[in-house]
Amino acid sequence: MRREVLHGKVWSEMPTRVVVDEPGLLAVFVEPGTRLTYPDHHHPHPWDKPDRGFWRGHGKLMLHRPQDAYSVDLFWKGDDRVFGNYYLNLQAPYRRTGDGFETLDHALDYTLAPDGTWEQRDLDEFEEQVASGKYSAQEAEAIRAEGVKIEKMLASGDIWWDTAWADWKP
Repeated sequence: MRREVLHGKVWSEMPTRVVVDEPGLLAVFVEPGTRLTYPDHHHPHPWDKPDRGFWRGHGKLMLHRPQDAYSVDLFWKGDDRVFGNYYLNLQAPYRRTGDGFETLDHALDYTLAPDGTWEQRDLDEFEEQVASGKYSAQEAEAIRAEGVKIEKMLASGDIWWDTAWADWKP
C-alpha cells in the first residue's frame, strides 16, 4: 500500500504490486483499474473527484531509491503499449510501514521524453499548495532545491535508473 500522509494524517491510498525490493531500489506497479482512496482530510486531495477514483491507462511503474525525494514513474501509451515518458514525481522520501510505505506528493514534477527532452510540470499547482499551507516555507524551499538538483541531472543526461525499465511488462 502506498500512502500519502499530510500533517500526520493519511491523505490518499493506492494499492501497488512490488516488482523489486532490494536495498537500493523499491519498484512498485499500479495496475490499471486500481482503486484510489482519499480519506477525509482538512486539506482535500486534488484528485478526490468521482472521475479519479481508479487508475486509468496502462498503469505505472514507480522506481524509488531510499534517499531520494522523488520517484521515477514510467508511463506507456496507445493500444500497443509503447513507452511514453518518465515522470519524476517530487515527493517525501518513502518510509516503510507494515503493509507498504508512506510518502507525500510535493506537486512539483518533471517529464523526461525518450529523446531526452524534459520539462518542469505543475509549478502553479505547487505554488498554490504552498500558499494554502500544505507546506511550510522551509519545506517549500527544500522542494524547490530538490527540483534544481533534478534539473541538473536531466540537463546533463546522467540519470541513475536503467532505461531498460521502459521495456518492462507487468
